[in-house]
Amino acid sequence: MSDELEDLTRRLVVGRKSDGRGVYDEAAKAELVAACGRPGASVSRLARECGINANQLSRWVREHSERRQRVASPGPAPEAFVAT
Repeated sequence: MSDELEDLTRRLVVGRKSDGRGVYDEAAKAELVAACGRPGASVSRLARECGINANQLSRWVREHSERRQRVASPGPAPEAFVAT
């Protein structure tokens, strides 16, 4: 594991909820999602090396992609109401 990935793994989980679910650092999540977008990156391998479930990381990647699409294309402008 590279030093960069070890540092990211250390910063990723910041706590646990009472039911055992993890609480994750947003900046570390963003870095991990960006790492998944690099050529040759494996979501499964990165998740395993960071100690999280691959499905969780896949969800973060999907949500990040959807969020970027919403920001990039806000959709059609609402039509103005014209009183007659």
